[in-house]
Amino acid sequence: MKTPSGPTDWNFLTPQLPVSDIRETQAYYRDVLGFKIAWIWREEYGAVYNGRTEIFFSREEGEIRPVCCFVRVDNADEVLAVYRDRGVKIVEEIASHPYGMREFSIEDNNGHRFRIGHSEGPVESATPGGSG
Repeated sequence: MKTPSGPTDWNFLTPQLPVSDIRETQAYYRDVLGFKIAWIWREEYGAVYNGRTEIFFSREEGEIRPVCCFVRVDNADEVLAVYRDRGVKIVEEIASHPYGMREFSIEDNNGHRFRIGHSEGPVESATPGGSG
């Protein structure tokens, strides 16, 4: 991945997911997904982290509109085995895809989905820079 070099280059992206209960969500991410709790502020905002990944949560009233995030890992099969043992809701079984990724999908306790995968090598039909 390229190192930021210009005024409009982004350094890091942290998703902020809407949740119904900050503490309950943090506990789920800690106990089930293997994250650590980073902080909580006034029961309105909170965060968890795992390796180089951080996720912010914001408490929302009413219906939560789920989002989907992609997570790159070293070995998706190993992550799946751990998550299956912990009772994580698997919504898409692991598969190798023609675009060079091996992925599966989970759903958290608020309905948010995560596609978790690793690269299986270069894809011959991919166009560098997405220009065609």
